Amino acid sequence: MTVKFKIVPKGHPGVVGGGVVKYYAAIDRGDKVDFRDLLTEIEELNVVHPGVFIAVLEAFLRKANHHLINGRAVDLGQLGTLYPSISSSPADSADEVTRNNIRRFKIVYRPSALLQQGLDHVKFEKSSNGKHEEPAA
Repeated sequence: MTVKFKIVPKGHPGVVGGGVVKYYAAIDRGDKVDFRDLLTEIEELNVVHPGVFIAVLEAFLRKANHHLINGRAVDLGQLGTLYPSISSSPADSADEVTRNNIRRFKIVYRPSALLQQGLDHVKFEKSSNGKHEEPAA
């Protein structure tokens, strides 16, 4: 299998007129696979009944969310790990850092070594239309 890519022009932010435009490769994601499509694919494997799969996944999401909002990492084994993460504003001294410095709480995903190994064999192919996006005006 191959990953299709498209060509995307990018200028320099903050430069009048965008500066010199350079062209970069970006993944052409195509259509998104939604949960129902994935469920149908799993159902075709006759691994588990869709109702059971949905119930287990919903319970997993509730429990994973509980641990993440309590500051704990959730190890997903061969899938990887979910980590809670924060971004904060700086302060001039440690005493000045309070919860008000925290700007954002998010979840970070780190794939397992097993998933990362698969990336070593990825092949790339330019999108069939061969076109690139035009620079934003």
